[in-house]
Amino acid sequence: MKKYYYLLLVLLITISCTKDGAKTSSDYSSGGGKGGSLARFAIAGNYLYVVNHSNLQVYDITDADKPINKATKSLGWDIETIFAYDQKLFIGSSSAMFIFDITDPASPKQESRVQHFRSCDPVVTQGTIAFVTLRGGSTCGGAANALMVYDVKDTKNPVLKTQLPLTRPYGLGIQDSALYVCDAEKGLAVFNIKNPEQPKLLKYIEDGDTYYDVIPYHGVLIAYVKNGVRFFDINKPQEPVSLSALMN
Repeated sequence: MKKYYYLLLVLLITISCTKDGAKTSSDYSSGGGKGGSLARFAIAGNYLYVVNHSNLQVYDITDADKPINKATKSLGWDIETIFAYDQKLFIGSSSAMFIFDITDPASPKQESRVQHFRSCDPVVTQGTIAFVTLRGGSTCGGAANALMVYDVKDTKNPVLKTQLPLTRPYGLGIQDSALYVCDAEKGLAVFNIKNPEQPKLLKYIEDGDTYYDVIPYHGVLIAYVKNGVRFFDINKPQEPVSLSALMN
C-alpha cells in the first residue's frame, strides 16, 4: 500500500506539470498542485531537479521522453529535501539549508547556505519567508525538534526570525494564512501565519495517527500518515475539516 501512496503523490505532481507546463512550486500553490516537503525532486518550468545524498542533478525535460542531464552540483553530505519557489531552489540537509538561484535553469547558482544544528530538515517557502522543521533523535543526528522561520528576502543572507519547539516534526505545507506541520505521533499542528515571522499555534489535530507529510491541493489537504492517507477540507485554511481517509 505504501507504494500506492507514493504514486499518488507523484501523480499530483505529474498532473500539475501536465496542466501548467512551465511553472514553479509557487505557481502550483496558486491552483495547479504541489509536491510534499519531503520530496527529493522538484520541477520548475521545463527542468527537473533531483537531490541524492550529496548532489543536485539538473535535467532538461522539455522532451519528457528524452530528459537531458544538464548539470551536477556537489552539495556535501546528508542532503534530504528540495523545494522550488519563485526562481529559487530551497534544499535541506541534516545541517544546513541551501538556496540556489535558477534564473538560468540549466545552471543553478548557490546564493547562500544557512548552518543549523544537526537534524532532519524539510523546508517550504511562501513570499519572503522560509519555514524549516528540524527533527532530532534520528539518523540525522542531534536532539532538537523545532520549527525555524527564516526571512529570505535577501536570499544571499537569510535571517532567522523565530524558533518554536515541536515534538518530532516531519513534513510541512502552506495554504494562504495557514501552516501545517506534521508532528508525528502528536498529530497535525495548524499555525496561523498571517504574521509569517511569528507563527501562532492554533491547534493540533489529534486522531491517533502518525503524520509524516502534507500536500495542500485545490482546497484539500492530503496528509500522508503511518496507516494511509487522510484528506481534509481546507477551504477555510485555518480550520481543516476531516473529509475521508484511505487506510491500510
